[in-house]
Amino acid sequence: MPFIEKRSLLACTFSSVKFPGRAPDDQVLLRAFAGGALQPEMFDDPETRIEKDLCELLGIKERPLFTEVAKWERSMPQYEVGHLDRIQRIEGEVKTMPGFALAGNAYRGAGIPDCIRSGETAAESLVTEA
Repeated sequence: MPFIEKRSLLACTFSSVKFPGRAPDDQVLLRAFAGGALQPEMFDDPETRIEKDLCELLGIKERPLFTEVAKWERSMPQYEVGHLDRIQRIEGEVKTMPGFALAGNAYRGAGIPDCIRSGETAAESLVTEA
């Protein structure tokens, strides 16, 4: 965990590996995520800490060709203790409402794959119900 390790990073993806053509063949495009609910101070000066952590973790010796920082404060759902129990109760209520389904990042994951799965599950429940 970044907080325990005293690191700024929550995650890092190699965008140029996931999506070929996003960087020249001899370079890599990284997308890093920092801050979160446990490190709100990262909104003050994230660039230096993120770069330092990436260099240490990945063995990077040179400065990046460019950096771009976008800040979205309080942009990701923070699931509290008891969240899954609450979701089970909500889903139980939804089952009593024919033709109604819920989907989105508020339920079982905030990532794109989670949201896709949520939408597919909701759609499937409506199709099988009909």
